[in-house]
Amino acid sequence: MTAHPNIVIIIADDLRADALENPLVRAPHLTALRKDGVTFTQNYAANPVCAPSRMANFTGLYPQVNGHRSLYQLLRPHEENLFKILKENGYETVMAGKNDLMTTPSLRASFRRRLAGPQSVQIKLMRQRLRPLKLRKKLKMLALAFRLFVVERKPLSGLFGDERLQEFADMLPAAHSPYSRGHHLHHSFYFGKAEPASPAAQMEPLIFESAARWLASVPRQPFCLYIAATLPHTPYQVEEPYFSMYERAAIADPIPARLDDKPHFMRELYSRYDLAQLTPEDLRELRATYYGMVTKLDEQVGRIVAALKAQGLYDDALILFLSDHGDYVGDYGLVEKWPTGFQDDLLRAPLIVKYPADAHAGQRVDGFTQSLDLFPTVLEQAGIQTPYTHFGLSLTSVMEGFTERDAVYAVGGYDPREPQAFEAGIQSDDDPLMGHYFEKLKLQQDDPTTVARAAMLRTREWKLIIRSAGKEELYDLKNDPQELYNRIDDPALPEVRNDLRERLLHWYLRASDNPHWEHERSI
Repeated sequence: MTAHPNIVIIIADDLRADALENPLVRAPHLTALRKDGVTFTQNYAANPVCAPSRMANFTGLYPQVNGHRSLYQLLRPHEENLFKILKENGYETVMAGKNDLMTTPSLRASFRRRLAGPQSVQIKLMRQRLRPLKLRKKLKMLALAFRLFVVERKPLSGLFGDERLQEFADMLPAAHSPYSRGHHLHHSFYFGKAEPASPAAQMEPLIFESAARWLASVPRQPFCLYIAATLPHTPYQVEEPYFSMYERAAIADPIPARLDDKPHFMRELYSRYDLAQLTPEDLRELRATYYGMVTKLDEQVGRIVAALKAQGLYDDALILFLSDHGDYVGDYGLVEKWPTGFQDDLLRAPLIVKYPADAHAGQRVDGFTQSLDLFPTVLEQAGIQTPYTHFGLSLTSVMEGFTERDAVYAVGGYDPREPQAFEAGIQSDDDPLMGHYFEKLKLQQDDPTTVARAAMLRTREWKLIIRSAGKEELYDLKNDPQELYNRIDDPALPEVRNDLRERLLHWYLRASDNPHWEHERSI
């Protein structure tokens, strides 16, 4: 086994752990990876939203430590992260896929090369649609693009109120609901069957194809290849054969929408999205489509494994597969996710680690882990000392029984004094890029208490969620694993509440900040 193994990290987007545990779901390549690696069955994200969760994973720091609790405050160049550390220690660091992690200067500091990503698909599609236009029209549009995006430095998103961009908007695929206002599926995030030439169909293959091609180019070693997938993120949409792959009648019913004693945001989402109109058949349709997206992702993972094997790199590689968090997919009558939703649906995330030389192959670890444990684990395997204190535990030590967690934690949400953290910027549900998020963002602006800061503690027996505003939650997980009955006001449980509150307070004291490593003075 080499002292500095090649590393491949694949992170799925919104993949629930139980999707891979469902015998109905076809994921042969990830099943094979589990046989060659270690499956951590009780792994939890530190935040239920993409960017904060990813930043925690690749720094070993909980989201509150450096204020990375929103989609907007990404990792900056002065902040350390796993890829930057690997690069500084001689690794060829390469990224494919979506960012949702760091600023552009930080990307440059962390990766030697970037492969295909979501923007590549959009550019490819625009080129295809420009091709049949007459030369004069092409030149006019290219000149407009140069003025807008280079001279005026305008971002692509949020520009569709500018009439000059209408021609570009017409070239882009619609990302608002295909169902008209008033249709019961309008706010369900369900887009249905994708056309083969659409971005929904092309995005993932393009990303993974670029990574497979790079592996085939005999890259400089040691390398770390980071692939940030886009599946199975909403909207619920996939092309054939995946769309029709799962028999709708075979899909189990979701967790029911019992919302009387739940936080305000759950009832608001249920109401604003008109989700009460969704029938059991609709919910099974959503989940069958989601499972099709999972199978499509699994096939892309298989392409990377095949590329590694073709170059003789698989056996000695360290391969990690995980997800940033999960998705409701109809549970509790809800869809997508929420910044302060702490159900296991959203926080329990798959984690598979294939060690070099297939060490520990086929093992299953049922002890608690957190996705941010990835940070020290990778550095340990790469023979690199972590350059600062952090909150991750070595997964190898957990697997071998030397360390363990007796609970897992997560945080989310924003404070009213933090307007910079709230999600905003979409003016209409007809916005060509992000229209399907309009109601979600509008709710945060209309009622900031729905995303008030919150924290969660989960043990084997109990889950406590405290909020700076709104209904708190307490669940007896042994008797109520689906988190249906909120016991926060149960007069029989004062000792349980007080004990868990004290534990959560002590954790917050320990994990509220992290002094940097350097000494700026001598005393």
